[in-house]
Amino acid sequence: MPQILGIARLSLIVALSACASTGTGSTTSRTSPTRITRAEVTASSATNAYELISRLRPNWLRAPATGSVAGGTVRSQAILVYLNRQRLEDLNALKTIGTTDIDSAEWIDATRVPTVLSDAPQGSIAGAIVIKTR
Repeated sequence: MPQILGIARLSLIVALSACASTGTGSTTSRTSPTRITRAEVTASSATNAYELISRLRPNWLRAPATGSVAGGTVRSQAILVYLNRQRLEDLNALKTIGTTDIDSAEWIDATRVPTVLSDAPQGSIAGAIVIKTR
């Protein structure tokens, strides 16, 4: 009986050790591909939102092509820009937003845009960049 208890204890210790191990020993959290946090904004040396996004999440600024139309022309999808839930003109508007007051930035993909942003226009939309300030 004592031998069975010893084996059970050893099994429990091994199982708990495996669950507790992270493999890296690091306490820093990983970045999200769809969100820029205040800590990331503060750690960056960017001066405006466009610079911030182009450094940290450059794929947010690239709209995929929708395919070819007559004559071989390729149309791209629009990327919407919002500041505190108010829609701005286009990606260039990001250059006018200083980073000092940015609390977070989030990428909303095209499938979620109509449900998350009630005033999103109809048409070919790649997604939206939503900036929130403090």
